[in-house]
Amino acid sequence: MTGWVRLSKFSLLITSLLVSGTALAVNYNDELTRDVDVGTSSGQFIPYAFYNASTGFAVATVFLGKGYVQPQVVTVANAFVGTSGSYNLFLANTDMKIPWSDRLYVDQVAMYSNWDQVDTYQNGNPRFPFERAGSNNSSDKNYVEAEGDDIFLHLNFKYLLPLGDGRKTPPHTFNLTNGILEQETAAGGRGWNPLESGRTLLELRPFYRDQNFTGKDNNTDYLNQTSGLKFTLEYDNTDWYNNPTHGSNQRLTFAKDFGWLDKSVEWTAVSFRHSQYWNLGSSEKAKQRVLAFDVWTSHSPSWNNSTGDNNGRERFHRPPLFEGSTLGGLERQRGYPTSRYHDRSAINYTVEYRYMPRWNPLGNIPLISKLYIPWWQWVGFVEVGRVNDQYDLAQLHSSMKTSVGGGVRALVYELVIRVDVAVSEEGGEVQMFFNHPF
Repeated sequence: MTGWVRLSKFSLLITSLLVSGTALAVNYNDELTRDVDVGTSSGQFIPYAFYNASTGFAVATVFLGKGYVQPQVVTVANAFVGTSGSYNLFLANTDMKIPWSDRLYVDQVAMYSNWDQVDTYQNGNPRFPFERAGSNNSSDKNYVEAEGDDIFLHLNFKYLLPLGDGRKTPPHTFNLTNGILEQETAAGGRGWNPLESGRTLLELRPFYRDQNFTGKDNNTDYLNQTSGLKFTLEYDNTDWYNNPTHGSNQRLTFAKDFGWLDKSVEWTAVSFRHSQYWNLGSSEKAKQRVLAFDVWTSHSPSWNNSTGDNNGRERFHRPPLFEGSTLGGLERQRGYPTSRYHDRSAINYTVEYRYMPRWNPLGNIPLISKLYIPWWQWVGFVEVGRVNDQYDLAQLHSSMKTSVGGGVRALVYELVIRVDVAVSEEGGEVQMFFNHPF
């Protein structure tokens, strides 16, 4: 665990530097209908409960706050414990300003989970000796029942280039009226031209994850440890990054594990994402209606490369199942379990209809009445996609998997909170997280 110790010390150093700074970051959301002192902080704990096969019945609480690290920083903390013995701790801080730069800021996410029972779609089920778990044609029963823990940490550094709407020194002020953007303060969407419209960012994300599972039936260790860097070029040409109504966004990401840790192997993955938004306007019963489209594709060039370890075993340079070309979970193919499908290449298409009703009863609910929730959304979505062992467009567009679902989203402390429910041919899933999936 020496790699984790080094990253923990690095994270503590970065956190201490961030807390010492007070400047605003690249985005500043100014809600014109509220009179809030810039120097104040606010937050609230919200208890809730849920049930699934991995946790049993679980009790949980989430904390949503703003201004505890820096005035503009939104903090999300979550914890749950289930009757199975599983528990989870999660902490995220968004939009933290680096003190010595006007254009550099960082997001932080950390998570620890301990699972008493989890289904992991990896090879090892004796019922499927000749089938690779996670492949597009694999059985939904081809998983291993396991227990263990999962540690995840990343710091996402973003640098705003002086182009288009990013030409002026940050922050960019977004004026909001009841949580809806005043369009004269938009940061893009006026035509696809990085020199004139939108904002272009360079991202560097150091990441670490250590997933340490043991099979309950075969007592085999399933170790997926990885650490490396992700480099991203993003062109955000939407009106408002937080809840886009028109424009587009493109992201090109290169991910690399350099084999720094004892248990990790080198691997490389490249992905590209294009998201498009169309404003359908308001109606008698809707404040806002938006049609959103997303296409994401991924490939691992190092997939078939291999080296021998100290025991003479062949180790392929492949991303772990939760990295690279993976479908299922929070963002893509939400009707399937997390990392249900994983292979060398993947593609996925999503269409969402986002409807914001004028009727908003959330302020009358006792547990959340103190939160400022200016709007909520009803969302319907459809996804089609698949994984494959090579980047072949014809194969990637055959025998595709489908997820269909709906969700409820709300703006809380300038953060979009979402609960999505989706079904697929293998059942259904509930996905709870923050931010739109795209």
